Amino acid sequence: MFYSLIWWICYFLFKILFRYRIYGKKNLPQDESYIIASNHLSFLDPIALGLLTRKKINFLAREDLFNNRVFALLIGNLGAIPLKREKQDIRALRQGIKILQKNKILVVFPEGRRSLNGELGKPLAGVGFLAQMAKVKVVPVYLKGTNLALPVDAYFVRFKKISAFVGKPVEPDNHSPEAIVGLVWESLKSLRDEAKA
Repeated sequence: MFYSLIWWICYFLFKILFRYRIYGKKNLPQDESYIIASNHLSFLDPIALGLLTRKKINFLAREDLFNNRVFALLIGNLGAIPLKREKQDIRALRQGIKILQKNKILVVFPEGRRSLNGELGKPLAGVGFLAQMAKVKVVPVYLKGTNLALPVDAYFVRFKKISAFVGKPVEPDNHSPEAIVGLVWESLKSLRDEAKA
């Protein structure tokens, strides 16, 4: 109930303030667990990704966001999982695998942090490891405009257009974690070029 209420509030705010649009929504798998792998530009990214589907989405979020107990309670109820991003967090990865095994959706930002220049950074292999271990598809999603609506150093939003471009799912098959990440990143680059066209 709480998640659904927050979802609808965010949906209307994003539509009104940012003219939010989703392209390629048909590429989202139905009735199965999967990973959403997205570029990371802004604190608005998790909300934009959460609006891709009415299903509850879980996130790997940096651990220091849980320092405030009230905020930790809020984002915990919204599906956030604390992650130590400075080193490989085996506990968070195991928790991510458990979530995927329960037929749920998990969001991962392979870059590990927000991009300061708006460009795609170097991805880490964690998303490939999760896909391989849980045997689930990875859906690449390219976000455009969240860094303009809420830049890294800003405290207030700006009324800029936000769009999400959803690519075709990447199958884990027998690929190595690095190979899976490579395929996802190539797809994200294609989606970036589509977004710029």
